Amino acid sequence: MTIETNKTAGDDVDSRCLKCKVVTNHTIIAMTGDTIAKVQCNTCGARHKYRPPVAEKKKTPSTTRRRRDGIVTVSNQGTLKAKTSKTPVKKVSRGVVKFEGLILDKDVSTAIPYTIDTILADGDLVNHSVFGLGMVMSIMRPNKAQVIFREYGDKLMICKLG
Repeated sequence: MTIETNKTAGDDVDSRCLKCKVVTNHTIIAMTGDTIAKVQCNTCGARHKYRPPVAEKKKTPSTTRRRRDGIVTVSNQGTLKAKTSKTPVKKVSRGVVKFEGLILDKDVSTAIPYTIDTILADGDLVNHSVFGLGMVMSIMRPNKAQVIFREYGDKLMICKLG
C-alpha cells in the first residue's frame, strides 16, 4: 500500500468511503508512524480506516465459479475454498443431547416467541425465528441472556429484564 508520507493529521486526502460508496475527500484523524490510519469523510461524516482511492489487487489471482449451494473460489494452485454465507453455523450433535436433557420436563408449547423486547427469566423456553427452540440458561445485567439452542448451541441474546 503506497501512502503519501508528507501528510499529517488534519490534512485532506482522497479515500474510498464504504458509506458513500465512492472516493471522496476525507480529513486525516489518526496516523501510525508515517502511514494514514483513520480518516473522517467530509461528505457523510463517517470515520473509518484509510482506504486508498484505487483498490489494491490480490497478489494471487483466482477465478470464481457460481454454484447453486454457494460461491466456490478456485485459486491458482487448484485448491477449492468455499465462501460461507452469514447464516448461523450449526454445532455438533453433542449439544443436541445436552439441550434435550435440559428441556425434558418442559412443555415446548409454552415457548415465548423471541424479540428484543421480550422479558426473559432463567429457565424460560424461547422460540427464535432463526435459531429455533432455546432455553434461557442465565440472565446477565444490564440486558443480556445466555440462551442454549438445540442446533446452534449457546448464544448471547439481548432482552428486557423482568
